[in-house]
Amino acid sequence: MKALFKFVALVAFLVIGGGLLVYAASRSLDFVQTTLPAKDQALGYFALLATSGGMIGWLLVFLYRADGIIQRGTALLMVLIDFLGEAALFTMDTLYRSGENGLVGQMTQNEVRIVILGMSALIAINIFATIVFELGKMDVIKEIAEGAARDLVTFKALARIEKDSETVAEEMMEQIVNQWRGNFRSAFGSADKLGIGQYETKKVSPANIHSHG
Repeated sequence: MKALFKFVALVAFLVIGGGLLVYAASRSLDFVQTTLPAKDQALGYFALLATSGGMIGWLLVFLYRADGIIQRGTALLMVLIDFLGEAALFTMDTLYRSGENGLVGQMTQNEVRIVILGMSALIAINIFATIVFELGKMDVIKEIAEGAARDLVTFKALARIEKDSETVAEEMMEQIVNQWRGNFRSAFGSADKLGIGQYETKKVSPANIHSHG
């Protein structure tokens, strides 16, 4: 008997949850499609990915794919955000249609505009959340942390090299200058090597010797 009650409870849970979710999604879809031209009505179904569809999707991601606190936190937060978006959107659609039927006051253009902007913001948040989720992988976080540590060590090493360069230069300067002096003397340490003091002696012919005699 206990097993039977558990099964009935499960069926009741699925019927209540699934039925209400379908109702909420249909009202949200109705409002979204009022903002689209007749030829693009099918696009309204994609907007459900930021409301009821997104809520279910992020819940499955949280349960079966999220790894680490960033991914789990992002997925859980988006479940709550998409739930609030779904609740707000089907409520606005109910008010909108009730106003058209004269049951309540009609929504003003400004109110409709605010709802549309809110829906657009919800879609943008879902897109941004997918980026954050992927960046929240533990492997990615590990690579970022290791890269930051490696860069920090490199920057400190370069700063130390720059700081010690003057000291090293002073220590090496005497040796470099002495070596330069030795090389210079070896290359240019005589008048002959400098190309000075070298003269050609003119040959004197015998006729010139007799004439001077």
